[in-house]
Amino acid sequence: MVYPTRSIVAGLNFDKMTKLAQELNSYAKHTASDAHTTRDTITRLDWSGGAKNAAETRAHREHAQLMRVSATFTSLADAITTGHTDLSSLAGDLKLTATAYEANDYSVADNWKVTDSYNYALAESAAAGDDEQLTALETLKATRARIAENATLWMERVARDFDTADTDTAAAIRGANGVLDQLTPPAAGLSAGGAAKILDNWEGGRGLSQEQMYALAAAGNLTPEQLQALHAGQPVNIPQGQYDFLRTLFRGMDGMSVDEITGLGATGEQGAAVRNLLANGMQIMSNPSVSTDAGDAGGMAVLPTNVRTLLTEKPAQPAPSAHGSVVKRLGEFDSLADLLLAGDDSLRMGTDIDRAFLKQAAEITASLEGDPTRRAFGDVIMTPEETSRFLDKMIGVASPDKAAIHDFATGSNMDVTCSHGGKYNADSHLDALFGHKWDENATNVNNLFKWVGTDAGNPQNSYYADAAADTATALGKYLGAESNMSIGGNLGVNSPHLAQTLAGALAPYLGDYANAFTGSTGIPTHGAGELTAGELKNVFRALDSDPTAAAIINKAGAQWQLAMAYQAGAHDLPQLGVAAGFLADAMRDGMDEEIAHLSDTAYKDRLGDYQDKLNAASMLRYAASVNPWGAALSALVPPEVEQKMFGGPPDLSAMTTAERERYASVNVPALTDPQGIRFAYFVGAASTHPSLRQDFPECFDHEGRPDYELIKAYDEKSGGLWTAWASRELGDGWDSSYATGAGAPDNPQSVPEPGTIPDIPGPKPVG
Repeated sequence: MVYPTRSIVAGLNFDKMTKLAQELNSYAKHTASDAHTTRDTITRLDWSGGAKNAAETRAHREHAQLMRVSATFTSLADAITTGHTDLSSLAGDLKLTATAYEANDYSVADNWKVTDSYNYALAESAAAGDDEQLTALETLKATRARIAENATLWMERVARDFDTADTDTAAAIRGANGVLDQLTPPAAGLSAGGAAKILDNWEGGRGLSQEQMYALAAAGNLTPEQLQALHAGQPVNIPQGQYDFLRTLFRGMDGMSVDEITGLGATGEQGAAVRNLLANGMQIMSNPSVSTDAGDAGGMAVLPTNVRTLLTEKPAQPAPSAHGSVVKRLGEFDSLADLLLAGDDSLRMGTDIDRAFLKQAAEITASLEGDPTRRAFGDVIMTPEETSRFLDKMIGVASPDKAAIHDFATGSNMDVTCSHGGKYNADSHLDALFGHKWDENATNVNNLFKWVGTDAGNPQNSYYADAAADTATALGKYLGAESNMSIGGNLGVNSPHLAQTLAGALAPYLGDYANAFTGSTGIPTHGAGELTAGELKNVFRALDSDPTAAAIINKAGAQWQLAMAYQAGAHDLPQLGVAAGFLADAMRDGMDEEIAHLSDTAYKDRLGDYQDKLNAASMLRYAASVNPWGAALSALVPPEVEQKMFGGPPDLSAMTTAERERYASVNVPALTDPQGIRFAYFVGAASTHPSLRQDFPECFDHEGRPDYELIKAYDEKSGGLWTAWASRELGDGWDSSYATGAGAPDNPQSVPEPGTIPDIPGPKPVG
């Protein structure tokens, strides 16, 4: 068991506990007195009627509430008093006892272990030749050893008692504080008048009192329950006083410039705390999900005037000269971004400030496009690298806000970021984002959509999962549109890291894009919308514009197909072949078209370089077993089945030249090889049809796992018996379904309704 150490106990001072308990008892007394006075004043008034009855009812209710507060103050004081008595007594015993032992030639370690430190060497030297004295010394040594052992046990017990008392005291204090928080939440005492006094102090160049800092802290925070509601996409109700406080504070800033607002309280010891709480207050008040019982709500309109105009008016325009962009309020964007980045990430969820920062950053980016030498912002000259860092910083303000990113991509709730009744267009803003050249240092941009993949089907937060699926639909539709291919076809060339993030983010939704499955197919889909064959082809084409992104998305496409084949074989679901064929055709056509495009542009005369990078990315990132299709199966086949069938990942450094060459041959035709599909189907069938082990014993290794190399050898020796089985099993069902999917028109006249796949028969769980 871990005890409080001697050094910790030695450093404790319990004197302030007594004073604090006295103050709390005083608060209890005054609160009770106020409760009685308030009630008696109302109830003793000489009047009658309904108003009197209502007033008296409220007076009695508030009296009861205040008396509960008074009792809780008393409970808190009692807990502190009891804790002081117990802790100071036990600590005193430990300190005094340790000192006493040390005075008697014992040592007491930091962990309370007592050891005998008597100088026996000196005593034995003095008693040399005197057997009686030497015997007495041995007896003394044994006695003192027992004393040290017993002392250690005693001190450990007292230290354990101290730890128990400390834990009990802390629990009692937390419990009383919790009750106080419920009875008197920090925001409950806020009012418009308190905000006005803070503004007066700032206007007069004065700092804030401790009480005013407490008020600002109460206004600039949400309770854990409110934060939970915020991140579940639910309405957040705040006290009217908190709303009035923040509204008054921001209305008082209407005449200030953004630089003046961001400079409030920026000096002195309070500076960092004031900036944090101002940023938090702006996020809270700009959130349309925040409201009061009276119907007041947050949003763009509640922000200070110059903050609102900065976020809604057109931010930039091309300069009259041929190499610049005019951003008249460049410094204000920078200052406001700095202020907001000082706030708490947990409050950035669905705020109009975050929506506007994404929109304004995109519009500034758009003003730079068309000429790579453009790098001027009015009179401020910035290099391309500085420009990228500035825009990435703006986007960083909103990067934790999944709801705002969702709205930016889908166009929902974005009109509020436009001035004079303007309408937001999602495609044009995505054009700006995806058409710009972002380097590897633009981490906020490059990772902006990463959460779309990590929150796919999020079982802990359905709001995140739904937002991710909607965003994946919007991104799929954007990248899939033929009209956007002038941007999509060069996405990875201009911004390889952004393309790689998008490939990883969209990979979980390939099943949704290919078809919307219903029923227990064992194939996890996450609620994104279907794409046409042409749209899915263009998604692959856009992500194929960077070789690493191409490796990610095409490997994922193969994983999806092979998982579909596995489930089809395991549960007799040949109709899954439609989606697999749909994916395979999109992968092939997308790569063919992008290779043709790149051969005329970015990779002209050096397509070998592209293929080398694609192969390297595929091998190093996704090699998962010595079987050529084992890696692809690993993503969606149940892990225990995959491990049983294929074993663990190989040591690439120990691979033979032939094995490395096989990995290096990764390309789209290899990933869509029908033999891989047939093998996956066989693995699935073997998992639910044990008879296959008797029918094809030579196709399983000594551990009972299907082995592709053994299948090939058996097929050659038997004259194609395994191939005949595969043709017979897949021919009429899977193969025809696969051909149907592969032959889907790029642009059907009408998007078909989602197909229905029947539930898998039997109780066996899938996937």
